[in-house]
Amino acid sequence: MRQISKSAPPPELTEWIAANRNGPNCNYDSIGGDLRQIIRQALVSEQGGLCAYTGCKIDVDTCHIEHLKPQKHCSALEDVAYSNLAAAVPKPNTGIKFPYGAHLKDNWPSPDESTLFVSPLSIGCSARFSFSFSGKISASNVTDSAADETIKRLGLNHNTLIKFRHAAIKGTIKLRGRDLDVKTARRRLEDLQQKERTSNELEAFSVALIDALKKHIARLKKIREKKK
Repeated sequence: MRQISKSAPPPELTEWIAANRNGPNCNYDSIGGDLRQIIRQALVSEQGGLCAYTGCKIDVDTCHIEHLKPQKHCSALEDVAYSNLAAAVPKPNTGIKFPYGAHLKDNWPSPDESTLFVSPLSIGCSARFSFSFSGKISASNVTDSAADETIKRLGLNHNTLIKFRHAAIKGTIKLRGRDLDVKTARRRLEDLQQKERTSNELEAFSVALIDALKKHIARLKKIREKKK
């Protein structure tokens, strides 16, 4: 899971809240389609074009506005607070319930389970997850029950996501069917890390790719040491 650094809310949302906060309709369901489009665009940009939960590529037309603290459990104004919003797959009103991500998460966590949810806004959340070359995700620390529960509740090891991540990782650590050498892998890693710092257009599963490249470099170094 990639850590999201929240930016300031779109001024249109701030103005809408100011105009409606003392009325009966200051809730998410009352936000119109045009403003939702503006909010989605802002969220997609600050997330580097990646789904907050799955890491899949998204754009303004292929995602919906997700409440990190479920809307069902929100108190006054929380369901319109920009700090509680993220962009996630799938797009609204698909008619199909996805078996992973926001659809599977649904109304989890309840207030009593909030400590078991590793939010993409949590500082250092990326480091709490590890990826295998096959595309599977696991808790970096075997004692991290919240990371384990988050993986389960978001269905992050669903076969579809594993296949997507595996293909992306394979395409990153190999070139024309051969494993990257250490020098090339380092350049690729530096490029991805630079994009993480400066770009609003990231590669799908960017965090998984960075993790895989680090492991690939470590593996090559270990093989080289054994040959000495």
